[in-house]
Amino acid sequence: MASITNFSEPDRHLDFSNAQGQRFRLQVEDDPIDACAFTVRVIPLMEPDRSDDGQGERLPSSFTPREREVATLIIEGLTNEQVARKLFISLSTVKTHLQNIYAKAQVPNRTALVAMLHGCIS
Repeated sequence: MASITNFSEPDRHLDFSNAQGQRFRLQVEDDPIDACAFTVRVIPLMEPDRSDDGQGERLPSSFTPREREVATLIIEGLTNEQVARKLFISLSTVKTHLQNIYAKAQVPNRTALVAMLHGCIS
C-alpha cells in the first residue's frame, strides 16, 4: 500500500510511503542517449526533521536522542505500537523509553507528559 504525497513535473519524482510508514522517492530520469529509454530509481527518504516544529525546545535536555524521538511521536498522538513500528524497535523498548521519559519529565503518565510539553501545566 502506498500513500502518494507529492508529484513534481520538472523533477519527475513521486514521494510516497509504504504501509509501515517508511518514506521513499520514485525518481524518473531520461536517458541522455536514447530518447525512448529512462531510469527509475527508488530512494529511501530520511524522516522529516522534527526540530523545526518547536517540540524540541520543550523537551528536557536530559532526554537521550532516542527518548526525544519517542516523546515527539507520543506528542503527535501515536500509540506505543505505532511508535515501535515507526522507529523499528520493540514494544517493550518503547515502554522502557516511556518510563525513562516520565521519570526525567517528572510526570506520572502519557497524558501529563503531553500536557506538560504543550505548555498546559508546568
